[in-house]
Amino acid sequence: MAARPNKSSFYAKKKYNFKDNRNKLQPDMKGFLCTCNYGEKDCQKEAINLLREYSEEKEKPSEDISSNVEESTDIMDSLDTELESLSKKDNVDWNKFSPSVTGVGNCLFISTTVEDPCDLMYKILEDLEKTKVQKTKFLLRMLPISVTCKANLVSISSACTNLLPKYFSTEPTTFAIMFNHRYNNSVKRDEVIKELANQVVSFGQHTVDLSGGAKMTIIVEVVKSVCCLSVVRDYGRFCKFNLLSVCGRPEKRTAEGENGDGDNSSSPKVKKQEENEDENCEEENTESKLEEEITEISEN
Repeated sequence: MAARPNKSSFYAKKKYNFKDNRNKLQPDMKGFLCTCNYGEKDCQKEAINLLREYSEEKEKPSEDISSNVEESTDIMDSLDTELESLSKKDNVDWNKFSPSVTGVGNCLFISTTVEDPCDLMYKILEDLEKTKVQKTKFLLRMLPISVTCKANLVSISSACTNLLPKYFSTEPTTFAIMFNHRYNNSVKRDEVIKELANQVVSFGQHTVDLSGGAKMTIIVEVVKSVCCLSVVRDYGRFCKFNLLSVCGRPEKRTAEGENGDGDNSSSPKVKKQEENEDENCEEENTESKLEEEITEISEN
């Protein structure tokens, strides 16, 4: 006789898929796109803790609360009110940043209810640049995302019509377009770059700067069937939003390396990280060649 199917495993699998789809990266979201080399769970914890740290407003102890506590006859009432206020604050902070599944390895998305994710990201980068203190180990890169849409040219163009005027309708400036795709080959790089360049040039006399010193940079990150869009400033100054590079990560040293055998002493993790950096450099070179076409559009 054939064995009966286990109902508990069936319902457990169905319930798990429901939760997975509920927290999936979808259009009409904003947040932060995070990348790492390994340790996705640790990267997720570091990203959420870092965002919560800089999003919290340092509240000064008010004199009204202290006076009310002194005047209150029952201490338990004052403690209950303080506990309620703390619990409400914890619930708000908990819902402010929530992880979303991207379906791509070493790529995470943290959705947020913050009004402008770019302002919070600038606050983090400026503090890391000033203090030179490394606060993350697994989290490498964090990009603020203003809006997400479907990964096709029509949706990207319509989303940018609402996003770009905020940054390019005031005064002439220099700009660049950074395009990257993961698990998606249907969205053509050249078509997206030309479409966005035409929109930017239509707002005024903006010029292209591909040397890395552009004042404004349009970020286009295609992750499977979703496209993440944002416009950031000082993209080259903040090392392409690489947190370790901004804070000045120290060079890796080993006991054998100090004795002169530096080539043989590198660990597999270090070698793998160096290989990933070389691959990123090759991708950047291809991006710069393709983005040279923007100059022709701006000149015309």
